Amino acid sequence: MLDRFGLSIGLQPGDADDLLFLLGVYIVAAGFLLGAYVLAGQVWVERHSVRYTTPKGEQRMSGFWGEFVLFTACAAVVVVALIFTSTDLTDLIGKHIGLILLGLAAVFLIYAVYARGVVADARKDGKDAAYVTHLRNAYASYTVYAVLFFFCGALVIALLALEFITDRAIFDAQAQMIMHTFAQAQAAAVDPTREAAARVNASLAYVEDANGGIAMATNLLQDQMNPTFLFAACVFFVNILIVATPIKHAFLNNATTITHVTTGLAIAGILLSGMLIYFGSYSVLIEHALAALGTMKPDPSLGEWEATQRYNQIVVELNARRNLFGFASAMGGEGSGLALFAAGIQFAVDRITKPAKE
Repeated sequence: MLDRFGLSIGLQPGDADDLLFLLGVYIVAAGFLLGAYVLAGQVWVERHSVRYTTPKGEQRMSGFWGEFVLFTACAAVVVVALIFTSTDLTDLIGKHIGLILLGLAAVFLIYAVYARGVVADARKDGKDAAYVTHLRNAYASYTVYAVLFFFCGALVIALLALEFITDRAIFDAQAQMIMHTFAQAQAAAVDPTREAAARVNASLAYVEDANGGIAMATNLLQDQMNPTFLFAACVFFVNILIVATPIKHAFLNNATTITHVTTGLAIAGILLSGMLIYFGSYSVLIEHALAALGTMKPDPSLGEWEATQRYNQIVVELNARRNLFGFASAMGGEGSGLALFAAGIQFAVDRITKPAKE
């Protein structure tokens, strides 16, 4: 039953180990986050409280709950990335464990230096020894949490990047088959064993087959973009969580700054992925296809008007799909629709909450 459910949502049989690994990271990170707030005591009550309004007035709760909800949402983004990609996560980590540990150590060092600066500033501001001790102990635990949070974000980027590379290889293989079919069409167009009309029809049959292959290859590119679109949609929904809920009060910096930066990164990721696919794969295939078609235009004098008509239709369709607007239309799928929907909601929420923030 569990295996059938996992396959129905996109999980592969080997993903159980990946999910268990992510669950372990999630539990450890949540434990260190909770430890940070426990060790901080009253020090973080004012700095990181989640404030909300009830009929009794403004109420407060520990900022832990705000950060815990946010971390849970971000962990869900990792699971979404795992579902929509084909990379074996535990195998990937095992192969690059040395590089991963080096990166995490670098992040730990950077955040430890930052935390030490915060503690030093508190001491300079005249805070008492108890305050400084609570702050130092809290950041000691929080630094581990921050490193694991970064690790989860890095996993998402790695999964998307590897899926991009894998899908690119699949598309390249499909493109080679398409160009081979066009070569067969060119050979049929000059086959001396056939009459002129028969050469036209035989060549066009290969062209039709190649044109169908281009449509299938375009679907492959749409699949290549879908994980990026879905990741962006998750980022937008997490940003809505930050902007439109009391969670924003748990952060020292303005929550809108976080949303603007992450939204910008998500949009930049979509644009970068799209440009790489367009200039590196899509436009190259279309240009080669049009070049091949240019060498086998049916001779109108043969009177094969249906073949001539179909040939011109294919050329017009490929020319329309060659430009950026045609590419954008071809890439539109479930992921892009969800990303646009989420982006629209975030934009509306940001506009609605802006007067209150000001």
